[in-house]
Amino acid sequence: MAKRPTALSREAIRHALEGSALGVALWCVCFALQILPGTLADTPGVLLLAAFGLFVGATRFRRVLLVLLELATLVIAVVTLSPLSEASAARWVRQNPIPSSGVAAAVSLSAGINPDTTISGEAADHLLMALELVRAGKARSLVTTTTADLFPTGFVSSETDQMRIIDLFAGRVDWFRTPPGHSTHDEAIASARLLLPRGMRQIAVITSPMHTRRACAVFEAVGFEVTCIAARLRTPGGQPVSSDPTHRLTIFGQLVYEVAATVEYSIRGWMPRTKSATRA
Repeated sequence: MAKRPTALSREAIRHALEGSALGVALWCVCFALQILPGTLADTPGVLLLAAFGLFVGATRFRRVLLVLLELATLVIAVVTLSPLSEASAARWVRQNPIPSSGVAAAVSLSAGINPDTTISGEAADHLLMALELVRAGKARSLVTTTTADLFPTGFVSSETDQMRIIDLFAGRVDWFRTPPGHSTHDEAIASARLLLPRGMRQIAVITSPMHTRRACAVFEAVGFEVTCIAARLRTPGGQPVSSDPTHRLTIFGQLVYEVAATVEYSIRGWMPRTKSATRA
């Protein structure tokens, strides 16, 4: 006859389950801040944090999980109830005026894509802003960077939906497109190979407000003279100033992500060696 679990083993199991629950709670906080990269923002991330919490919960370090969750909860309370994210984000966004002579190209940076071949709302807003500059005569050409992914339904490229949107302009656009890339640095390198041999050095880089500082610096690092343009995003939290608590949370998460990514890019040597002068 099997022995019944001892009180000690029952306590260890309880601590492990509590740790797993805390791990899932931490995933929820990070998801709310939108700082989880790649597949960590999906089911694999939940399972990974649950397994991590299960392991740590069974050790003497289980209280660390609770402290982390308490700190994360405090951060969320401060961010949602105060203008902290707005004040920080407003200083982070880079926005330059278009030169009176215009620019050689408006470069619309890609973002997410969907299994149904559509680009994300964020990517569409980038493209619409770039087309607006071309239509107004402020940019002589349009450049779109490309992203691609393999879904259960098949391979999807952003070019499909980008072409749909651009065709609404009856094809009256001088359009260049880059090969697919996986990062902003890839987009900058591909754009340099495409445009610099053609003498197209002065460009406008159009991207999401919180992404402007890092993206434009990376393009400058590969040899472009960059006018930085923050797209008008129609998604919740798309603009850096909002009094809505959920928008504030999104903005703060974007800021945390961009600061971390900027540090990573600096370590990799993908940022300009000297701080570029940001035009007012």
